[in-house]
Amino acid sequence: MKLKGIVTIMAFVLLLTACSGNNAALPAADGSGIPDTPSDGKKTVVVAVQGSNKFLEDAAKRFEEAHSDIDIEIKSYMALPEADGNGMTAAISLTDIEKYVQTVTTQIMAGKGSDLIVMQNLPQSKFVEKNILVNLYDLMDKDSAFNKSDYYANILRTAQDGEGLYAMPFSVILEVIQGRIDLLEKGKIEIDDDTWTWEQFKAIAKKLKEQEGPDYYAFINLFPVNLLSSYIEDNYTELVQPHGKANFDSDAFREMMRQIKSMYDEHVLQAEFTYDYDKALFSLGSFTSPEEALRLMTMPRNKIFKSPTAKGESKGIPYRSSMNLGMNSKSKVQQEAWEFMKFLLSEEMQRSPELLGFPVNKNVTVKRIEEAAAKLAKGDSEYAPFVPDSTTIQAKAAEIKEMMEKAGVKLDMDFKVMTIAMAEFDTYMSGQKQAEEVSKLIQNRVMTYLNE
Repeated sequence: MKLKGIVTIMAFVLLLTACSGNNAALPAADGSGIPDTPSDGKKTVVVAVQGSNKFLEDAAKRFEEAHSDIDIEIKSYMALPEADGNGMTAAISLTDIEKYVQTVTTQIMAGKGSDLIVMQNLPQSKFVEKNILVNLYDLMDKDSAFNKSDYYANILRTAQDGEGLYAMPFSVILEVIQGRIDLLEKGKIEIDDDTWTWEQFKAIAKKLKEQEGPDYYAFINLFPVNLLSSYIEDNYTELVQPHGKANFDSDAFREMMRQIKSMYDEHVLQAEFTYDYDKALFSLGSFTSPEEALRLMTMPRNKIFKSPTAKGESKGIPYRSSMNLGMNSKSKVQQEAWEFMKFLLSEEMQRSPELLGFPVNKNVTVKRIEEAAAKLAKGDSEYAPFVPDSTTIQAKAAEIKEMMEKAGVKLDMDFKVMTIAMAEFDTYMSGQKQAEEVSKLIQNRVMTYLNE
């Protein structure tokens, strides 16, 4: 688990960390980003990415070796050069994200763009409504060689837009809250994370502060704008609805804004950076692999919870995907693009150590959990400084399997919607504007953007 104070934008940045890539496609003469047809007669599948990564590069190389008639070109959109060829990793900045969103959106709205597109931060719902993306279920249904039951049905279902799947997640990262068992037991606090609300969370944090001291906080390095974004992600389908509708001008959204402000006003949270991590009553974090999840689940001090919700109605563990690929409906190489997507979903690539997160291939994830449990039981796991008893290991391994089966909230949203909400919300937190005025401003700006 990577303990996090910055939950949303920086989470996207971490998930989209780029590495040196030398196989970016040359732009076409028409500026679409799709190269002209090679003279050797090969078909080219262009993949638009925020920044290239080792998993995708390795997959392209292996796929081309098995398909001599297809080239995979990875088209990266970075505001600054990715690397100088020395293998150094370059972190993706907000400027890079903005460039990617603007460039790819402009291309695809003009009927151009790449064949496959990494969808993180893009206006996916707008693309779906304008029939820009292919419904991948249609391709699955026509392909007798593809077995949809090999993959987590709950992940595919929650990644849908309406009844269609327009962006394929290849792996997922589970977002959790870590509590300290010692502090909770000392305070005789029991938490039902299927029903707890943010209001209940605040009350629990207050009680623990009274118990441990005023210099303890619910989370360390969690700022108001990050908590706002986390809430919007959790409730995105309610706040941003089909056909250009939004629901920010609502009592529910305004209550959420007031709730966030109250946590800082009442010193449950502080909007200041600190390195004093021991003063955190809870920690926000991510399970980025089955092995890491098992290590943290078996640590005696840790208690893992699902995040609180606004209404106390948990839909399961929230997750985000490290890579979602959509297919351009204007692509002239849809069959070849689908073959590459299938390769990314194959056991060969799903077992790749370069794939961040839990593979969506059920067999691969289950095997990795069981392999991690066996290593941990033998005491030769690199992930744990101690060896828990076998009963604990097996119990926690079963819990992780269940988490994957019940992961129920896909965390993702339109980058532009997020930046609009963040900009206006800051005026509320600073006391310049009231909740009613800010919610209406966000509503109007989002509605204007959605209907452009």
